[in-house]
Amino acid sequence: MAVLTRRLANSVVDWGDIKALMANRLIALDKSPGVQPIGIGECIRRVIGLLASNSNFVQCWYADDSACAGKLSQIRLWLEKLVQLGPAYGYFAEPTKSVLVVAPQFEDVAKKLLQGSGITVSSGHRFLGGVIGTRKYCRNFMKQKVEYWTECVTKVSKAAVRAPQAAFSTMTKSLQCEWEFVQRVVPDCAETFIQLQHAISDQFFPSLLGGVVTVEEKRLFQLPTYLAGLGIYDPTETAVHAYKTSRQGTATVSEAIKGVTAFQHEQHLESLTTARKMSTKAKEDDFILKFESIIPSFSPDRQRALRRSLNGKTSTWLNVLPLQNYHFDLSPLQFRDGLAIRYLRDPPCLPPKCDGCGTALTLQHALDCKKGGLVIQRHNEIRDCIGGALFDVKVVDTDAPSHRTPSPEAILESGAKEKKRVYEQAVVERRGNFTPIELSVDGLLHKEAEHFLKRMAANLAHKWEKPFSQTC
Repeated sequence: MAVLTRRLANSVVDWGDIKALMANRLIALDKSPGVQPIGIGECIRRVIGLLASNSNFVQCWYADDSACAGKLSQIRLWLEKLVQLGPAYGYFAEPTKSVLVVAPQFEDVAKKLLQGSGITVSSGHRFLGGVIGTRKYCRNFMKQKVEYWTECVTKVSKAAVRAPQAAFSTMTKSLQCEWEFVQRVVPDCAETFIQLQHAISDQFFPSLLGGVVTVEEKRLFQLPTYLAGLGIYDPTETAVHAYKTSRQGTATVSEAIKGVTAFQHEQHLESLTTARKMSTKAKEDDFILKFESIIPSFSPDRQRALRRSLNGKTSTWLNVLPLQNYHFDLSPLQFRDGLAIRYLRDPPCLPPKCDGCGTALTLQHALDCKKGGLVIQRHNEIRDCIGGALFDVKVVDTDAPSHRTPSPEAILESGAKEKKRVYEQAVVERRGNFTPIELSVDGLLHKEAEHFLKRMAANLAHKWEKPFSQTC
């Protein structure tokens, strides 16, 4: 309450931040049996105000969930006041749903003191997504969570056989976020994630790519997508960074709750922002060092393809959701073919011979053979997407044997100049502008093609009245 009062008195608070707290009223909600209020903002403010006058204990509220820390006798007094004062304001405490966490040597004393109150006394309990209690209790809690997540990864791995893109999105957008949240609030839990890490490396990665994955590839996949990885991080390593960043970012509010310092909202935001920036910089430096240590283990051709992912912006397709309305959903073959091109792996279920020329079929041959149909097909798909008038599209395999000496950017620049030499004069005579659309098979765009697509996205954003980020 003091924190909220200080913020309201000393800063301009956006109404959206406190609307639910300040504007609602009690609304009867049939709980069958019983009636409880659904609009609890007003009563919560009053109850906290009455309880906050006692300085012998520390309390913390999250919506209508309350927590209190202090000596056992003080906690008993706090509970009695809460039960006594709450109903007058529509707040009904439920001691039978409450848990008192104490050190093991105080359990008997606590049970005797709170006898008849209905409160459960324990050496640990789940709290706001994390856990508090003894080291043994926390470790057992984390063991159960990791076993559950390992089972989830196993199920997602089985789904990845038939739907790799959906499984990949599930892992990166949902499942991975669950254990990253817990890692922010539970200390010293890195060792408990070893089982989960093995499930990701030994089950999920092979199912996702549809084949055998080497040790070096597994290490590479655990890097961010902009560093040629898949953005599925090693949970034994993220646990250390996550908790450290959380402690640094919430130091101001933690000290204020304990009564060490007065809470300053601006100072809290500043420390939170600083902690995030420092963590991001430290993780980026660590990822770059790992990338440089991993890449020498690959062949020169694969090193060239992997380094292209660093600055070539060829990883965006991995970060989008497979939404059918936007044609972002890929078939299993399309998704795995994309990964094969990205990492120069032979796609799974590759036919033994090319259907165009009869030569033994490899990834390199499939990208370069002009008789097999893939070259003209990829050209026509892009042409039909952007329109063919005053444009000329060329999709280049920058890893072809004839292109291995110059850089990918130089190859695209050379192709763009050749297109202009052939077509630009004819376009000028028609009083038009010519734009060569040059790109590599893994999505690296020539600068003029990139500028054109951004301009087209900006026009679509204006026409559809949507943010540029949704059309780009």
